[in-house]
Amino acid sequence: MKHERQVELLRRLKGLDPTSPWPLAPQTMRNPAAHYVDPARFARERQVLFRERPQLVGLSCEVQGVGASLTADLGGVPVAIVRQTDGSLRAFVNSCRHRGAPVIAASDGPRPRLSCPYHGWIYDLDGALIARPYAEEAFADARPCRLKPILVAERYGLILAQLEGGALDVAEALHGAQAEIEPFGLESYAFIEARETVLPFNWKLVLDTFCESYHIRALHKNSIAASYLSEVSICDAFGPHPRMVGLLKSVLTEIEKPDEADWRFLPHTTAQLIFMPSGLITYQRDHIELWRLTPLAVDKTFARTSLYAPTAPANDKDRTYWRKNLDLLLNVTGNEDFPLMAKIHAALAAGAIDELVYGRNEPALIHLHSSINAALGDNQAEGAQA
Repeated sequence: MKHERQVELLRRLKGLDPTSPWPLAPQTMRNPAAHYVDPARFARERQVLFRERPQLVGLSCEVQGVGASLTADLGGVPVAIVRQTDGSLRAFVNSCRHRGAPVIAASDGPRPRLSCPYHGWIYDLDGALIARPYAEEAFADARPCRLKPILVAERYGLILAQLEGGALDVAEALHGAQAEIEPFGLESYAFIEARETVLPFNWKLVLDTFCESYHIRALHKNSIAASYLSEVSICDAFGPHPRMVGLLKSVLTEIEKPDEADWRFLPHTTAQLIFMPSGLITYQRDHIELWRLTPLAVDKTFARTSLYAPTAPANDKDRTYWRKNLDLLLNVTGNEDFPLMAKIHAALAAGAIDELVYGRNEPALIHLHSSINAALGDNQAEGAQA
């Protein structure tokens, strides 16, 4: 993040009472409980949000070298992104055109060709069919059987994919957020590790966890609460994408420095940009984290959490340091946030309450759900965007 932008954000904190909620949205928002637990609405979400909109599937550093690949799920459809010989990316449905088996597994390393594990059909890296071993004559009258292509785009170190639609432009999809993302130079970051889990609740509840700092004082009182300002955050919106910055208490000493040239924002913050619908980029003081969510069912979510460092680890000490950062993140979310989200989902599914209320002190949460509801053409929820 450019220094002038850091100063601009810090100026917002001057003169604020750190014990009073800030910022405040124009009004509260009421969101029907059914938006989290209704199977019919979930089906619409998968189609409209996850098939027809751009999805953030990873960072460029995860697909380094010719034949390197990344797999994802877009609205229930398996896809693969592959680095080409010219350095570009191609994406396609990850299903062999013979009998539908995946041609790339998530654990596969770089390779010069793609091979189906079922009958051995061979494809080029661009998805073109090369050979049907021992069966060319048997398929002589079949039309060309290249892998089905989908849209993919790469810029600012981000990889976006889209299952349906006629065009995909990263800058357009980011709605201005690139002004803050680009200075990080994510193209040169190093992929450290990814961990995966399946969570027993709706995908939106995962994002809700990261949309406000109001819960830190109570839920995280025995872990991170002592270091954070629970009542104060910084929120902005980039089109449908909210960005919420959690603040460490140390930020208050930073803005007391007499010379703004000495101000530094990033060491005192956790900046979280939600790429609606299901991507979350977090700048955690000295590294980047990416949450990629895949809705499997109305009450089941696959979560992939990745950590990236500015430079590749030079030794075991470096690797241990980065892994401990990932351990800390997943310990807090896994032991404090997510067990509570599972209980919330169970209560909503049981019909215990018919709506949730988002407060004016939760502007990023209001903006996220306003954006989701707007994309679905849903006017049932009451409230305003931040």
